[in-house]
Amino acid sequence: MRRNDIKTELPWKFDTPDTPGLYFVAFKLGPAAGVYDFLLWNGDSWETDLQGQVIAHVSAYTLKDALDIQWPETLKLEYKRKNLPEPDDELWSEA
Repeated sequence: MRRNDIKTELPWKFDTPDTPGLYFVAFKLGPAAGVYDFLLWNGDSWETDLQGQVIAHVSAYTLKDALDIQWPETLKLEYKRKNLPEPDDELWSEA
């Protein structure tokens, strides 16, 4: 797959997050440089050693939902009803 095959727009937020957690961020390193990264927001500040500024963020869940990522395994689950050896009306009693 070529790098440009997948494109999506994210609902970036530009204020500080409301709740602590993991976020996908646009991190500005200087006037002409920046990176995307995952950072923890602890409720007061971003947990990072990078020198720069978070200019926008979305929650990790928002990123996952925007990409609609498929699980890497094909799962085939079959649920079979377990046959009880006796009628189940005896299993419950009212107090």
